[in-house]
Amino acid sequence: MQQGVNVTSQTGRQQSTDEGAAQSQRYQDERALVDLTVSELQRDLQRVEDQTRIASQDANNARQGAQQARSSAQQAQIQARQAQNQAQQAQGQAQQAQNQLQQAQGQAQQAQNEAQQASQRAQQAQGQVQQVQSQVQQAQNEAQQANQRAQGAQERADQANQQSQQAEDQAQQAHNHAHQAQTDVGQIRTTARQLQRA
Repeated sequence: MQQGVNVTSQTGRQQSTDEGAAQSQRYQDERALVDLTVSELQRDLQRVEDQTRIASQDANNARQGAQQARSSAQQAQIQARQAQNQAQQAQGQAQQAQNQLQQAQGQAQQAQNEAQQASQRAQQAQGQVQQVQSQVQQAQNEAQQANQRAQGAQERADQANQQSQQAEDQAQQAHNHAHQAQTDVGQIRTTARQLQRA
């Protein structure tokens, strides 16, 4: 009877030992699994930290790039505003130049019209000058003809004067002959009275 109890006790201890060994093995397996899991989690965490650090650096670089891009954009905006102002000024200057050009064209057109009017007046004056020249030529011709007629009249007057002088000389001679004849008649009468007295 005692031997049966010992066998049962030994069997119980053996079972307890087996269960303890099994539990220890399960604990070791679970511990190894936990360690493996923790190790994987640590690797994942390190990888996440590395990625986070890289992402932070990338974000910082992106932020700096964005700041630079914003500065460049602001500078470009300022330059664009300056360019727009310059373009507006250039447009205003171009408009002013166009206005001056139109004004110059108007003045040129007016000058051309005045030149045409002056040319027309000059042509009219030239025609009047030619007309006056014709009148002067005609007057010169008439004066020349009148001079020729006057010269002819002078020649005829000179001829008539000569003829008048000749007639006057002839009349003087006739008067002298008549006076001589009268004298001769007187002498004849005196001689006749003397002869009558004798």
